[in-house]
Amino acid sequence: MSGHQLHGIIAPTVLPMTATGSLAETSLECHLTALIDAGVHGLWINGTTGEFHTLDDTERALAVSVAAKTADGRVPVIAHVGDAATAPTVRHARAAVDAGADEIAVIAPYFAPYGREELRDHYRAVAEAVGFPVMAYHMPQLTPSALTVDCVLDLAGEGVLCGIKDSAGDMTWLRRLLRGADRLGVDLPCFTGGSSLTDLSLYAGAAGATSSLANVTPRHLVALYDAARAGDWPRARLLQEQLEDLLELMRAARHEPTLSSVVSTFKFVLAALGRIDDTRAAGPLAPLDDQERRALAATVVPRVRELEAAAHAKERGHDS
Repeated sequence: MSGHQLHGIIAPTVLPMTATGSLAETSLECHLTALIDAGVHGLWINGTTGEFHTLDDTERALAVSVAAKTADGRVPVIAHVGDAATAPTVRHARAAVDAGADEIAVIAPYFAPYGREELRDHYRAVAEAVGFPVMAYHMPQLTPSALTVDCVLDLAGEGVLCGIKDSAGDMTWLRRLLRGADRLGVDLPCFTGGSSLTDLSLYAGAAGATSSLANVTPRHLVALYDAARAGDWPRARLLQEQLEDLLELMRAARHEPTLSSVVSTFKFVLAALGRIDDTRAAGPLAPLDDQERRALAATVVPRVRELEAAAHAKERGHDS
């Protein structure tokens, strides 16, 4: 288990692929190095943005291994290991630890619905298998059974959970969790996965954010986090509004702005920035068509460059 205190911008990284659909190790190293150099506080590997559901056991472990070697202790590597049942989740968890993961994250089992005690036992089994507390990955829109606030607090109190990434987009749920943890004296760092809720979640007391936008605007998000930590909420809101503008440009460029198509968008932008070599995403996700690529190249790519250049310039000015 990592000695790092999880906080700040944890980047849920995309997984670059080769033309044949295998892991592009060199591209992944390049991308992760750029994220670390931009100041992110951690790497989230094999998440939804990382297309974990398309990978076999070997590919999942390889992605963690590349991340651990690239990070080299500079930032923690959080490996998501979720699966549809307990046994494969435990197998992924052990493999991730062997591959060098600092922390383990677990989404509730997907496909089949489970009862409250079954979910609790699932998380207990994973934590017992790796020998330390794990992070919960709360994304009920992708799982038939969702974690409740009480369940999360109980498991944290047992020492099963050490934190949570909340991608539900429900600020009421997150606020209830934060208030409950504070009231019970439970140490439970909470991270928002909602790209549009970063500033609001930090204001409510979240420890950081796991916004997928960190793939393309890491410095901007780090600046937003730093502003929030300093109590400069007008600046944090301004930086968030700039991200909202970027999200609108992304939605406008795509014919079907689905969760999966976001992956193709990020890969196109990263390739345009020279950070990865190929835009391929795993099937059945369709590649972007010519019209979408032209729109992204004309609007999103230059806006990303502008936001990151501005954040970098301010960072250098502050350091000088």
